[in-house]
Amino acid sequence: MLDLYRVLGGVQDVPRLAPGNWDVAYDDGLLLELDEDLHFHRYRGITLTAPWVTDLPWADAYREYVVTGERRAGTGGRRWTSPSAERMFGPADPDGVFGDRGAPRWKQRALYDAMKDTAAASGAVRLARISIYDRVAGALLNDVLYGRADIPAIAVAQLVDERSTSGRSAPLSGFEK
Repeated sequence: MLDLYRVLGGVQDVPRLAPGNWDVAYDDGLLLELDEDLHFHRYRGITLTAPWVTDLPWADAYREYVVTGERRAGTGGRRWTSPSAERMFGPADPDGVFGDRGAPRWKQRALYDAMKDTAAASGAVRLARISIYDRVAGALLNDVLYGRADIPAIAVAQLVDERSTSGRSAPLSGFEK
């Protein structure tokens, strides 16, 4: 993770890495992350190039979403930067500008997502990642969540099952940009 932190532009020698709680934790041990538009941008794309990501069941879809979703990833205020993100990655470029510094909060979010991905890839947790950009029974999951589309609940359950890691160990190798 420290190699990835440095690739993303991390400035601290010993950063405090604190990815936060899981979105949903089920009694059977399954952890669920529901990723909205703030999770899909160029920095998340970098994290999805790590060799250990290849076998994660959401990897292919997420690589597409980072390309198509960045324009909706949020460029204002705390979506672009925050004091804790600037401590980790340095000061931000102006909102919406991708110069040498970019968006510290985007980098921080991408790193924290990658940390959770690593836990799943190593077999330490059983994780499912789903996105508002996923299609379920022909509808965008975002539309389902906002009541604009009505699909059987079993269809969402099937998506979660398809996107779940088994909790088996997978070899983790070094990060390469």
